[in-house]
Amino acid sequence: MKKINIFVSSTCYDLSQIRSDLHDYISDNGHSPILSELNSFPINPYSKTVDSCIEAVKNNADIFILVIGNRYGSLVETGKSITNTEFLAAKSKGIPIYIFIDKRILNILPIWLKNKDGNYNEIVDSIKIFEFVNELRSDLNLWTFEFEKAQDIIFTLKNQLSYLFKESLTLSTKYKVKTNDFFLENLSNEALRIYLEKSDFYESSFFYQTLIDEIKKKESIKMEYDYQIYLDSKYVIYDNEKLIDWLRQRFSILTNQINSLNLLLHNAFTEFYGEDGIPANLKGFYYLSVTYAKIFESIINWTIETASASVNDECKSLISKLSLLSKNAIVNIWQFPFEQKDAFEKIKERSKLGQTNLLLKSILTIDIDSIALNDYKIEFEKFSNLILKK
Repeated sequence: MKKINIFVSSTCYDLSQIRSDLHDYISDNGHSPILSELNSFPINPYSKTVDSCIEAVKNNADIFILVIGNRYGSLVETGKSITNTEFLAAKSKGIPIYIFIDKRILNILPIWLKNKDGNYNEIVDSIKIFEFVNELRSDLNLWTFEFEKAQDIIFTLKNQLSYLFKESLTLSTKYKVKTNDFFLENLSNEALRIYLEKSDFYESSFFYQTLIDEIKKKESIKMEYDYQIYLDSKYVIYDNEKLIDWLRQRFSILTNQINSLNLLLHNAFTEFYGEDGIPANLKGFYYLSVTYAKIFESIINWTIETASASVNDECKSLISKLSLLSKNAIVNIWQFPFEQKDAFEKIKERSKLGQTNLLLKSILTIDIDSIALNDYKIEFEKFSNLILKK
């Protein structure tokens, strides 16, 4: 039987004993602990420490345990700590997350909220730890637990992991198909529950749930886009004549990406939903959701690569205008699953009250913003005419 990989994230030096106790608890219960100080921790010798940590979460972690003491830790390029960055990677992956916060930090948090300009140097290494904790506790989708010693964490974990495994066992009992079915194995617990129970409106519920599950896996790269984290330039073009061709190529790529998404939503959705009285193709819905998120990631990568291109100073404004063509698309693609899920839940409630003829627009059409496109075309035309006349 494959062991469950449990990733322990925290600052190391101040919480070394707690990390050691958690390692022993995880190992003694037959699971695989993933801690950065272990020789078994997967590292890429050619990557930065934070990159290895993120990859370890993305590629190996099944469960994520976050332990917060009184140290925020060293910062990386994003302005966040490694621990904070590991948490964001786990959140975007959609795996179970258990958060434990030192009781002393929770006791001082209300004081910091009332006086954020105070001096807390004797308590924490950075006030960013208060910001981080406050952000975690404000997220309605996250549960946090306080602790004073390692045994508090272990006691809570015993209960929480028991609930988690019981839930998985319940689903497995209903799961009367081959366990190596790629489609079902990659569903979230909530999507799998919808698939198995097949209650009212289950087809639409399944579609919106998988759409949200898959798009949330791209939250990490979306944050790189939101905060303009451009660590290197994939393209270096100082020849302005070659730049003209590159700009045309980049515009064509974005157009193809947007067209592909529109075709996916309009054609594939209609095909998978089927006719009245015929069950929808749920595997098709899952494929649609995965591809939807894949194209979303592709558009963000296009934007980051375009915006970070190294060009002559006189061309930087043109590059900026080109990269802005995807802005509305990114916002709409990200918001669509959540807005539709909310609207759908309201329709279900109205249906319970006996209302009929309840329709929900499930098709999204993505366009390049006309104003941004016009601005870009004007500047591109001026630039290309100037270069070609030389």
